[in-house]
Amino acid sequence: MLIEVIGDRSLPDDVDRDDVEDLLTSVLGVDGEVTGAGVGMGGWHLDVEVSADPEQIERVIRGLAIALVGQDLGWVVLRPEYEETGEPAQDLV
Repeated sequence: MLIEVIGDRSLPDDVDRDDVEDLLTSVLGVDGEVTGAGVGMGGWHLDVEVSADPEQIERVIRGLAIALVGQDLGWVVLRPEYEETGEPAQDLV
C-alpha cells in the first residue's frame, strides 16, 4: 500500500527531506520503504510503500505519525492511497 507523506511548507533549516526519509525508513523497518520523493511549488512529498498485512497498516501509519511529531513535524500530512486528503501526523497519534 502506498502512503504519501506530504509537506505543504518548508522544513526547518536544520532538517532536510533526506532527514525525514531516514526517520521514516528507521520506523518502517521490514514493514516498508521510501520509494520516491518530489518537490514543487506547493511543497515536498515522499512516497512510502508499506508491505505490512492490511490489518497492520494503521499501526504503521501511527508509528510514522509518532516519529514525525517527535521531530516537531506534526504538520506533515500522511495520506494512505485509499484516502483523498490524509491527515496531519499530530492528529494521528
